[in-house]
Amino acid sequence: MTSVPTTHGVLEEQLGLSRIAHNLQSVVKLGETVVMNAPRKIDPCCAWDAGSLSRCLPSTQPSPHLGILFDIGGTHTKVAARTPSGEWALLFDHLNDWFQPRRDTTLSPLRGFFRVIIEELLSSLPTLKTQKMPLRIAVIWSNQIETKRFAAGSTSGVTGVVHGFQNGSYRKGEWFLKEISNGDDLGALLLAELAHAGLSPERLVIGNDTIFTLFAVPGAHSGVVVSSGGNCTLVGTDDSDRDELYNSELGALFSLPHSALSLGDEAFAKGREVLTLSLEELSAGNWFPQMLSAHVITAAKLPAGVALSPIAKAIESNELRITNAALCRLLESDSDIFNSFTDDSRMYLRALTISLVRRAAMLAGIMTYLSVVNQLKAGLPSASVSLDSSMSRYFPGYFDHLKECVASITPRGREVRVSLVHPIQLAGGGDISVPLQGAALALAAQ
Repeated sequence: MTSVPTTHGVLEEQLGLSRIAHNLQSVVKLGETVVMNAPRKIDPCCAWDAGSLSRCLPSTQPSPHLGILFDIGGTHTKVAARTPSGEWALLFDHLNDWFQPRRDTTLSPLRGFFRVIIEELLSSLPTLKTQKMPLRIAVIWSNQIETKRFAAGSTSGVTGVVHGFQNGSYRKGEWFLKEISNGDDLGALLLAELAHAGLSPERLVIGNDTIFTLFAVPGAHSGVVVSSGGNCTLVGTDDSDRDELYNSELGALFSLPHSALSLGDEAFAKGREVLTLSLEELSAGNWFPQMLSAHVITAAKLPAGVALSPIAKAIESNELRITNAALCRLLESDSDIFNSFTDDSRMYLRALTISLVRRAAMLAGIMTYLSVVNQLKAGLPSASVSLDSSMSRYFPGYFDHLKECVASITPRGREVRVSLVHPIQLAGGGDISVPLQGAALALAAQ
């Protein structure tokens, strides 16, 4: 099967898939404005939510402790333990839907979720309540929060307060977020449930996954996540907040100009009843299959895309449900769920997927550059970025295109190095996610 049909370039042009590449500098310039406006909260801007942590880890050795780390993501939650000697244990990893039927329905969804997590923690680590070592807990929260330092009884650290619930940052639809509102204190809720279980940590640190991703690469100047969603840290450069970490929610809050959108993007937006599309909706995994499906249906109506008509009809009739895993296999020449279609149809679908992956990676590259742009403008000659990206790990070509984009838009005389961090694979099965790795290092520094 030919990799790319000779007429695909015509289809790309008819769809408008090259508009972001053609408008690259204007998109980057708009993104710089969004980032630079953030501290002053002048539109257009992204978030400037304090992480209450510094980019630089203290050099002193932390006191021995047992670290328990919660990674609460958009689709699943995992809990790990790390001993003072650096040994890891993955205690459990469940889809978020696993917790819902097990919760106490007399509690709010979020508090019920926390209670089930702690019950599962004690079931997985029954010695936790009797072990003598000080307990420290870090929570990775993959939605927008405002953090602040706190001290409550024998526990101190950084709590997280729900923020930005109405402005689009909480868009992944987790069931346990249904009754939350801005101002809810996650740390207070979790500490109440820990006390209910008879646990009293000496430290509790809550932060966004991008904040902890930064810590996964020692000395990194930013943390970037492009997996189910897209986000990055920003770092203060003024005398008052130098090296302080901020969560930006840039992927969700950077609305792309209409001139950069393709016909497929317009159909995708219309189907979701939204007026604009954010950077993460065109670059991250949560929306990629639906976005690609919209392009297939749109392309099939164009003269150069008629070969996609059978696939478009199957999508519209719900006979075909495209997934990221299937698209990755298609790019690796394993047609998988597309085997019933002709070689010509599969060839066009593969070519369209390659184009959309390349474009998604370009947008992720823009966000990666923007994560350090304020530091570059403040005079930093070379920046290091810690990247956690399942899109980069699984979609062929994504990481290479991301790095190419970063290199092409970085000003001459400056350098941005991007390190793709991988989960730690455990001998007994499972893995330690990138934010978990960073959370353990951040927790040890508190």
